[in-house]
Amino acid sequence: MTAFAFTVMAVQLVVLTALYLLGRRHVRGGDGPEPMPETCPRLAVIVPVTGDHPGMREAVASLLDQDYPDFTAIFVTATADDPAVSLVKGVAGNDPRLLMVVAGPATRCGQKNHNILAGIRAAATAELFVFCDSSHVADRHFLTNLAAPIIRGDAPMTSGFHKIVPGDGKTGTIGMATTCMALHLLQPIRAITQPWGGAMAISRQAFDRFGLRELWGKNIVDDFSMGPHLHRFGVAAWPVAAACLETPMAGVPLSRWDDWLTRQLLYLKFCIPPGWLVSILAVFVLSAPPVFAALLLIGWCFGWTSPMVGWGALVYAADFLGLGLAYRTLCPRPVGILAWLRGYVATFLMLARCFGRTFVTGSMSWRGISYKVGWGGVVKEIRRG
Repeated sequence: MTAFAFTVMAVQLVVLTALYLLGRRHVRGGDGPEPMPETCPRLAVIVPVTGDHPGMREAVASLLDQDYPDFTAIFVTATADDPAVSLVKGVAGNDPRLLMVVAGPATRCGQKNHNILAGIRAAATAELFVFCDSSHVADRHFLTNLAAPIIRGDAPMTSGFHKIVPGDGKTGTIGMATTCMALHLLQPIRAITQPWGGAMAISRQAFDRFGLRELWGKNIVDDFSMGPHLHRFGVAAWPVAAACLETPMAGVPLSRWDDWLTRQLLYLKFCIPPGWLVSILAVFVLSAPPVFAALLLIGWCFGWTSPMVGWGALVYAADFLGLGLAYRTLCPRPVGILAWLRGYVATFLMLARCFGRTFVTGSMSWRGISYKVGWGGVVKEIRRG
């Protein structure tokens, strides 16, 4: 049993080292901003919005302050009385590029998908679509970074990502930052690259050719459903390192981190069931070693294991925490060492907890709406309230 524990520890360290080495350049921005294309076809940036949450005004303003010369910003709400309507209009003022759209309640798919499709119908003249969330801050070159590879003909669709900028050292805040960073590090690995709905672009021609309107019209989510669907056509999202948004966060409670990570893992379960099954092994390899090490160290302290086992556990712990400090260098804002390591270690425990939660539910709840979801992410039933 001890040999098995040390084997799993070694595998985890190899995985974490490989992830850092393969993804660090991408997370740091790659080759930098994309050059402005010689021709800039009309673009629509489509943003589903709801409510009035902290940081939303800054995010909306950043999506309007772009250097791409020809775009319309389409913000979509489910209802006309959503607080987001007045918020967006207040930020945009008289900006002629703004278009507000009311989608109405979804009946066959996730509300976000429903809003996006309403935005696409309103973007009658756009040749390119960019899809964004309303909680991340973009730099002025963001739309150009996403659109340029498509305009050049390098790929039919592109995807960026985001970095969480921690405003404090709370475990929930750092945990969110490290979890997001891990997903970010996966982006340049082309065999498993998945588009991210908070920053992705596609040509109208490709959108129609790949049948995304029909896919989204019945699915729980946009990005997780796209990945396996596009792979059937031999297409993967082109990762654009420079198209990276920032998400300021502070005071994140553990419950929020728990719910967010569980929701991401449920999307995996619903939309990519084989990937979710494979993840059982991956979660074990990532989450079990710190627990094994703690148990071996306790056994050493009480004389239940040999000194060699105890020293081996200490060597693992030093390597594990050392990798945590390497990951800390990728954080966009300095964080205290102890606060960072606390959140880093907690991430592996939270991953196991949240993955366990996915075994006991076949539904998804989000913003007051409950969705019963079937194979492939297809929405079977929607309940409100």
